[in-house]
Amino acid sequence: MEFNLPARLRTARLRHRILLAMVALLALTHGGALVGMRLLDDRARELLTAHRLGPAMAAAVEAAERAMQDGVAAGPALALNDLPDLTVSWQPPGTPTPPAGWGLAGVPDTPRAVFVAGGRGMPDPHAAPAATLAQALSLVAEDVAGRLRDARVYVQLGNGDWLEFASPRFWRARNTPFEMVLAGLAAFGLAVALLLWLPGRLVRPLEALAEQATRPHDRLHPRPLPEDGPEEVAALARAFNQTRNALRDMMEGRTHLLAAISHDLRTPATRLRLRAEYVDDETLRGKMMADIDEMAAMVTATLEFLGDDVLREQVEQVELVAFASLLQSLCDDYADTGAPVVYQEPPPLQFAAVRTIFGGGERSDRFDQPRQLRLAGRPSSLRRAFANLIDNAIKYGQRATVSVDADAVEIIVDVCDEGPGIPEAELGNVFKPFVRLEGSRNRKTGGSGLGLSIVKSIIEAHQGRIELTNRASGGLRVRVILPRML
Repeated sequence: MEFNLPARLRTARLRHRILLAMVALLALTHGGALVGMRLLDDRARELLTAHRLGPAMAAAVEAAERAMQDGVAAGPALALNDLPDLTVSWQPPGTPTPPAGWGLAGVPDTPRAVFVAGGRGMPDPHAAPAATLAQALSLVAEDVAGRLRDARVYVQLGNGDWLEFASPRFWRARNTPFEMVLAGLAAFGLAVALLLWLPGRLVRPLEALAEQATRPHDRLHPRPLPEDGPEEVAALARAFNQTRNALRDMMEGRTHLLAAISHDLRTPATRLRLRAEYVDDETLRGKMMADIDEMAAMVTATLEFLGDDVLREQVEQVELVAFASLLQSLCDDYADTGAPVVYQEPPPLQFAAVRTIFGGGERSDRFDQPRQLRLAGRPSSLRRAFANLIDNAIKYGQRATVSVDADAVEIIVDVCDEGPGIPEAELGNVFKPFVRLEGSRNRKTGGSGLGLSIVKSIIEAHQGRIELTNRASGGLRVRVILPRML
């Protein structure tokens, strides 16, 4: 069986992912702290023990002078190779020759001539006043080790020759305190970045699930949530899909039942109409016919609400709609029948021109051509929704004023009337099916209380929203906001 670590981590339980992230973060921070402490300890230990090089260098100088007294010729033979933490080489009389690019400086107050060489920018050595050469060289060794640079120490012999001392352990380049602080700040920044990144990385499956659950979709046939990711998220997505499917099946069954009942009511309503025609009393016949007409209107509205917006699938194709033309033609149809409907065209586009390096000044330009305000939608559904809004405005507010405006993202349509408006407490209830308000908005004006429910269903199917507000000057404003979705 092939082991796929990324796939296992992607499907691991959230508690295991969090535990693994905490262990990794602790290992990183504590490991970095331990490494830093180890480096600091080694550095402090070496700086504290660098003085031991002084007696070793003094012993090497004495050994070289004894060798010359015993007849050994001046030269490389005077150098010693078995000193701990030191390498020794010989240089002829004159000024010592340091490595290329290095500076050379003498050490004041020493029993014999001592020079220190180091890289460019190395400060001059401190004075080393001491009674013996070993003590002086101990001070020099400590001073050179504290420079945190590669360095060489030159000690002159009695005949003018030089011994060159190097210590790869003590006299070498190290991080300065400033560099150590920068490294600590960088490690702290890395830890903070990980702390900021890890929570988002751990909750990303839940965020993806929430995004999928709240994304606009077909209300009756939504896309199922992906059942992957950590075990808890996958189980939650499966439960969510099952619950939503059960609710959808229940709603479809209920709407099928209501549609069937409403459909079957048409036959007895027709029979009642025929029988009412034979009633001799005109007053009674008129009341019966009015009741039958009201019942038929309610049945028709119910069938339209259930059949067109909830029950059936969206068989009408989405297409590019010239929305401004659609609204204008709808308002013109009402105006042709004598209905008090006024349509206000969208304002022309305006652009502010600014000065550039090529000249020109600040000015305002506008296009007087009619704006089509195209959007992607279902034209017959949109026409029906705004027809319902205009009918309501005429029925309850005597006249309707339809205005439209848009930007690059949304189209905003206001349908205003001059009626009594709606009580603030009832603004949220008028979208419920079969809800009619008292006063001017009651059964006497006709209707079944489904007009705004149908409108809300159509607008939401286009991923828009609808808002009701009472105008300060009187009347109701219905604002519909539709995304252009181009």
